[in-house]
Amino acid sequence: MILHSNIKQMVLYHNGMTAKTEALLSADEYESLPEVDGYRDELIEGERVLTAFPMTPHVVVVKNLERLLEKQFPDRQIIRESGWYFRSAAGRENVPGPDLMVLSDEDYQHSVQAGRWFVGKPFFVVEVISPSERRYRRMQKVALYLEAGAGAVVEVVLTQRIVLVHRPEEEAAEVIRSGHIEWPFQADLGEILARLP
Repeated sequence: MILHSNIKQMVLYHNGMTAKTEALLSADEYESLPEVDGYRDELIEGERVLTAFPMTPHVVVVKNLERLLEKQFPDRQIIRESGWYFRSAAGRENVPGPDLMVLSDEDYQHSVQAGRWFVGKPFFVVEVISPSERRYRRMQKVALYLEAGAGAVVEVVLTQRIVLVHRPEEEAAEVIRSGHIEWPFQADLGEILARLP
């Protein structure tokens, strides 16, 4: 267990669980916090959230998806684990780092010029869900992504070997258990899960 204190917050890190904060942070405050080795770091609704780095199956699936998306969208930018800044409807600042985002070249170049996080509306985002991810946090992030203007959120759930496609206009996700994904990109489930045992 590692305890880190800051004037604005107290964070408890324990075995890859998400961090718990006492006070909500702004993006500027979040950016000024020291890095925590061995954890993936995001700002979700003003809370600093730390999760353990992903294991190899997660990395393999992200790489499979990145290759598929680069072939299908040669005129767009496929970004891996980059911060995406936005305010929620509640006015809280967020800087999540989706596994993959598909951006227009214009939005990508604007973010490079700005020198900070991506600001805009991705065509869609992809999250590969590891067993350690908490359902509450997953659902919270999906809702925030759609609220912030993502055209879709695609979740690959490793434990179930399924894909969920969340669309802004639909109440429930489309569940793909086998076969082919048609939208927002095209792929066989076997291509996404290739090289997994």
